Amino acid sequence: MGTPALDIKRIHDENIVLRNILEGTATATGEHFFRALVENLAKTIQTHSAWVTEYVPAKRQLHALAFWSDGQVYENFFIDVDGTPCLEVIESTEIVHHPNNVLRLYPQNATLKEFRAKSYLGIPLLDNAGRVLGNLAVFDTRPMPPEPHLLVVFKIFAARASAELQRLHAEDRVRKSEETFRRIIETTGEGFVLMDEDMTISRANEAFCRMIGYGLSDIVGRSPLDFATQDFRQFLTVNREHLFAEQHKEFEGRLLSKTGREIPVRISGDILKDDLGKTIGYMNFVSDLTLQKRSLVLAGEVQRSLMPQSSPKLNGYDIAGRTLSCDEIGGDYFDYWVAPNKSREAITIVVGDVTGHGAEAALLMTTARAIFRMKALQMDDMAEIINAMNRQLVLDVHDTGRFMTLFCLRLETRDKRAQWIRAGHTPALIYQPEQDRFTELKGEGLALGVDADYRYQVQRSREIAAGHIIALGTDGIWETFDRNGRLYGMRRFRNVIRRNARKDATAILDAVYADLQRFAYGTKQEDDISLVIVKAVPDQAPPLDWSI
Repeated sequence: MGTPALDIKRIHDENIVLRNILEGTATATGEHFFRALVENLAKTIQTHSAWVTEYVPAKRQLHALAFWSDGQVYENFFIDVDGTPCLEVIESTEIVHHPNNVLRLYPQNATLKEFRAKSYLGIPLLDNAGRVLGNLAVFDTRPMPPEPHLLVVFKIFAARASAELQRLHAEDRVRKSEETFRRIIETTGEGFVLMDEDMTISRANEAFCRMIGYGLSDIVGRSPLDFATQDFRQFLTVNREHLFAEQHKEFEGRLLSKTGREIPVRISGDILKDDLGKTIGYMNFVSDLTLQKRSLVLAGEVQRSLMPQSSPKLNGYDIAGRTLSCDEIGGDYFDYWVAPNKSREAITIVVGDVTGHGAEAALLMTTARAIFRMKALQMDDMAEIINAMNRQLVLDVHDTGRFMTLFCLRLETRDKRAQWIRAGHTPALIYQPEQDRFTELKGEGLALGVDADYRYQVQRSREIAAGHIIALGTDGIWETFDRNGRLYGMRRFRNVIRRNARKDATAILDAVYADLQRFAYGTKQEDDISLVIVKAVPDQAPPLDWSI
């Protein structure tokens, strides 16, 4: 242990050196920091040379970040580590001090020879995991004391150099990652959009710009709502909190191009977080589905052309029907059939629902329609028509697991009773306003396409009086959910009919669809929705015959 006077002098010298180096490096970072560090370190502790290096293990070389020697600073060169005292530092990860005769230990080292070095002091630069990053070293043309009294200062600035080197490595990793990310984003064929929590676009790639026809400056700073169709804008607005809460989400929608063209898109989104888990943005890959949807759109147009284009006219009945597919094509089916020789006497109304939806369901629905119409031309008995239709569908859907539910209703002008066959379908409803009563048109019946030997039976109701309303629908109506997961339900469906019972069939139909839209506001339609409303009205008297 030293004397108090010597200890005070040592502490005083360390404080002076520490202050000098701090003042020389306080405002510097990166290359400037390393340059200032070695210069101030060498000057303050009065050594001939000082340097800070980065170790390159693959090449067994030291990369000189800054080398100060005799008043000059040199940067960015490489030397082999073998045969140098720095190798001791790298391999031992400890301080290496040779106070004298360093050339005797490393006689082949050109740098030590060139500067006629006598002494060396080196310390490793370690990362937070204890791995070697490089070293900080000084050497002099004079011997050093066996125990350098400024060793504490040397250690402090080695730690500072290590921290700066780790910061530069982290910045380099981020820069390379961002460059890789940028290249991936710019070269991908998919559109890319990066948004903040306020749904403001901060970045978009060229593919997205081409997709919607806007320049980058017209997109950045705006909201995706500015480029969405009205329905899709509503969906994004209502579900914003839910969409932003999920780590990964995938959904479809429609954007509007600069020319006004609707673009069907699939969006795959993820939350972008930093290393600490803090959300820094929302990235979305946008796929243009135009080509993919084109054939489906065409198929949908063909399918819609097969649906009734107008309401039939039958004395004593007001009839209206509609179907709304959840995709471009659907598996719901409704049809009106009027026998050629009974155009003013009877009508058959068919509502069906094929399992699933999409292309396969649409093909089966089209097949079912063709079979029904063919059999209806060949025979008049409703049970025979449905039995024949069932046998054919069993052959068509064999081993596919698909089937079709169906409700077939026949109304006649002379007989005011309804006749029907129920094939696994939800019963139709009859509403009698004068009694405020709903009854169901029930009856046993297996879904079509399941059992070829099953025999369907015709059911008959009591008389349908003027004002009575018959509703034939598919389960897409009462199984609709709102954005909180609540079911539309049969009770609400009945209430809409009840409230609008004084209106004509088209107005009642419109009221149901409008209420469904309000209920499901902001959600994507998940199933096809079909409905036929029949309202019994007073018979129209035949025109008087004035002929004599």
